[in-house]
Amino acid sequence: MQNIVIDKKGSQIYSQRNLLIIQHPSFGKPLIVPLSQIQSLTITTQVDLSSNLLTRLSENNVSLCVLPTGRTGEACFLLGSWHAAIERRIQQYDVIHQSSSRSYWASVLVRVKLHQQANVLIKLKQHYTAATTQPSDTIGNHTHSAITESQLTETDEAVQKLKSLRDKFRKHYPAAAVSPSHPSRVYTDHTPQYQITSLLGTEGIGSAIYFKCYQQFFADDLQFCTRNRRPPKDPVNVVLSLSYTLLQHLYQQALYSVGFDPYYGMLHSPSYGRQSLACDFVELQRSTVDFWVWTLFDQDILVLEDFSLSSDSDITNGSSYPCELLKSGRSKFYKAFSAIRPILSKHALSHAWLWQNRIQRYHSDKAAPPSLSFVSHHPESSHPSL
Repeated sequence: MQNIVIDKKGSQIYSQRNLLIIQHPSFGKPLIVPLSQIQSLTITTQVDLSSNLLTRLSENNVSLCVLPTGRTGEACFLLGSWHAAIERRIQQYDVIHQSSSRSYWASVLVRVKLHQQANVLIKLKQHYTAATTQPSDTIGNHTHSAITESQLTETDEAVQKLKSLRDKFRKHYPAAAVSPSHPSRVYTDHTPQYQITSLLGTEGIGSAIYFKCYQQFFADDLQFCTRNRRPPKDPVNVVLSLSYTLLQHLYQQALYSVGFDPYYGMLHSPSYGRQSLACDFVELQRSTVDFWVWTLFDQDILVLEDFSLSSDSDITNGSSYPCELLKSGRSKFYKAFSAIRPILSKHALSHAWLWQNRIQRYHSDKAAPPSLSFVSHHPESSHPSL
């Protein structure tokens, strides 16, 4: 299955029979791809679309992602046919409507996110240590040059703080030494139980600790000092925001295909126009994307010349963004993303099915042992200790 990215302004895209046809004046002949061989279509610039194409994409379950090309607007998604199992959405609404079950799953999400953030910092430090122990002529990049011993110590301290926050959400069943006798009691019998506002506060504290250390592993000339968005002000934030948007698209597609409502979330409260459940599930692979973004700059796949940095006067006049990914950079980025997209998509679908199985078990009448496994790993792989 192919994931097609269209980044050529002025392209014409339409369908004939079950074929996707892409035309552009610079092409010697149109590009033709069978719709049955396409998994997703991403459009990053201004193109001409036929109305017939949209219906064909939906019929063939090809997801469409249209990224904003101007100073305003948000990404637009077409996700194909919604799964016909209405009972899954009913269970989803019931789970999120009940405070105990919503708190349970929201706390699991925060716990997993904190766990993975700690792991990313550990991996980054390991890569730094390995690079600095090599001969100077074999060190591949300058991204580690500004790190000091005190900053490495701060990284160790940050890892311990993240793990300490993570451990607050370990589930216990103090009323009995064994698991609850009925699956539905998994939600009510466990301790500790937290309000959503408390969970969001802890998640925010963890993210602040994480990004303070994460930014230290990038070169100083990238000007990555903190996480910011709308608009991102430096190359790293530009790539992080774009990567998160594409990851959210994968989860929207996965949740939609399994039969869930992407707009009704657990940790992220429902808000007009926000696909809150997709935002929730993105947390399960956000750290994976963070480490991948670091490798893009560490391995010189993306360099400073792939971005345009605007002066303060241009930003004040509203003539440009603080930082933008140029066409040369977009080509490199999408080529690199296409390499990791299959595994991200596979995990997204696994997470959607895993959650469907969990809530179906906990809402059934048959007694079954509860499982607290809900992590960013494929079910066939080993789960980390949480």
